[in-house]
Amino acid sequence: MFKLTVFVVTIVLAAFVALGQAPTLEIRTPDGPNLPADLYYGNVKVKPLRLRPGTNTLITIDDSDFFVNQHYVDFLNRFPDTSGFNYWVSQFAGCNGNQACINSKRIDVSNAFFFELEFQQTGAYVYRLYRESFGNNQPFPNPHPDAGHPGEELKMPSYDAFKQDRQQVVGGANLAQKQLDLANAFILKPQFQAKYPASLATADQFVDAVLATMQNDLGVNLSSERNTLIALYNSGGNRGAVMYRLADDNAGSNPINNRPFIDAEYNRAFVYTQYSGYLRRNSDIPGFLFWLGQVNGGALRDVSKQHAMVCSFITSQEYQLRFGSTATHTNAECQ
Repeated sequence: MFKLTVFVVTIVLAAFVALGQAPTLEIRTPDGPNLPADLYYGNVKVKPLRLRPGTNTLITIDDSDFFVNQHYVDFLNRFPDTSGFNYWVSQFAGCNGNQACINSKRIDVSNAFFFELEFQQTGAYVYRLYRESFGNNQPFPNPHPDAGHPGEELKMPSYDAFKQDRQQVVGGANLAQKQLDLANAFILKPQFQAKYPASLATADQFVDAVLATMQNDLGVNLSSERNTLIALYNSGGNRGAVMYRLADDNAGSNPINNRPFIDAEYNRAFVYTQYSGYLRRNSDIPGFLFWLGQVNGGALRDVSKQHAMVCSFITSQEYQLRFGSTATHTNAECQ
């Protein structure tokens, strides 16, 4: 199995620094201690050379194994399991070096990482937790407002806020407990307690307040689930259990029919994920709204619309230059 646990790094740095004090090399782990680290020289991010063990062969984002491995890191926040890794890499085998086929498979594989249930129950779960809690008035909003689209930045959590909470929910046997643990921590945030103060002391008061946020801000009416949510609260689950089940995409175990909420937020979550996953940053508001308009122009979960957007992101210079100094693909492949 291919794992990026060993890097051969050659760095040639020259610095002209005031006061004669040179910056130092620093390893930072923005995605958590068990995922690939970033290397900084002072405040400058250094791109290491990734070499296949025992060779001088560069590893690039064009390599199917690295491409798949990076998708596990970027979207599932973990290294791949052997069977999953082998399955996704095998999708390229039938291309026999045909570049058009490889490009098509890259789009198929990439899109699948958002669509598959593990991401919907981890990354998308965290996104929905923010949306159901704060609606269109996020306390940690996108930090780049746009004068042409006032208020749009308030509809999405900042990348930094999202990333911090997303690291707490990683797929595995104890996923449900991790989801609940995050929800229980989430309700203790001062911003959450300010929006839903202790004066909302009973189950019906709290549930009604959350449902009002979802109805008024998101246009999602879950009043049919009110009694079930109140019963969940009163059975010992309290606030955390209510928020967990409202965001949870698990039809097999969730007593709440939250499908209208999941569907209503699906396209926004998809576009948000393109920026947070591929580019690891906040979106620019005009770009976000452009792509949201593109996916909203088709049926919900329209694969062709999603593929068009995925293609544009994975062939962008910004994405490719995360991993090296050259870009070998362009958006012309998406025509």
